Amino acid sequence: MNVADTDICGINAGDTITVEWHETDEQDRAISDSHLGPCLVYLSPLEANGAGNVWTKIYENGYDPSTKKWCVDIIIASGGKLDVPIPADIAQGYYLMRTEVIALHEADRPFGEDENAGAEYFPNCAQVYIIGSGTAQLTGDSAIPGVYTKDEDGIVFNLYDDYDSYPIPGGKLYEAGSAPVVEKKVDAQSPIDEDGKTSSDEDGKTSSKEDEEKASTSKDEKASSTIDEEANSPSPSSNDKPCVKVKRRRRR
Repeated sequence: MNVADTDICGINAGDTITVEWHETDEQDRAISDSHLGPCLVYLSPLEANGAGNVWTKIYENGYDPSTKKWCVDIIIASGGKLDVPIPADIAQGYYLMRTEVIALHEADRPFGEDENAGAEYFPNCAQVYIIGSGTAQLTGDSAIPGVYTKDEDGIVFNLYDDYDSYPIPGGKLYEAGSAPVVEKKVDAQSPIDEDGKTSSDEDGKTSSKEDEEKASTSKDEKASSTIDEEANSPSPSSNDKPCVKVKRRRRR
């Protein structure tokens, strides 16, 4: 990843962002109502490039027996949108964010049993810059791929039987205060300008502000990006626009 050339979604630690799913840019429908299942969001430090046990689950939403609703029901009812809280104690810096829906309409049989069998995964990733004074360093406990197995509970699940609970798969959900603190001092300013681009020096590296006055000004600057290059770049502080907008893509 090149922070000088990549659109970045700026997020304040502790804020809630909105992720938005649609089947295509031309369709309002987020996902078929037959594709019930959980939603999950992971973060990984950018420098890890997503390789190895570097992913931390920061959000999960499965099945609510009190309402008999799945996370996919929430997405459909809200026009494709899902609010995701960002932990307030996460250290400032660059991260990869993976958002995912797991559809269970064919998950009553494990993958490979027949040509249609198995859960279906709809993941997308965005590059984000988390802004704040937190000191928690996400070390990760999961590898992607590898965080799921084809025959584990939650990946194999029968929607057509009676049920009153659902075991959400994947790594352990992050809890504030559970990660080690950052030992090095982290620059308190955002490298993102008003156009959603990083400022860079002649070597192509992200540059810092030269004085406290500019640093203070930069704290008010917010930017966001969409995964689809042709989409508009909404503000992460907006309540009616998504920080991350994804097209639904199937992956076995």
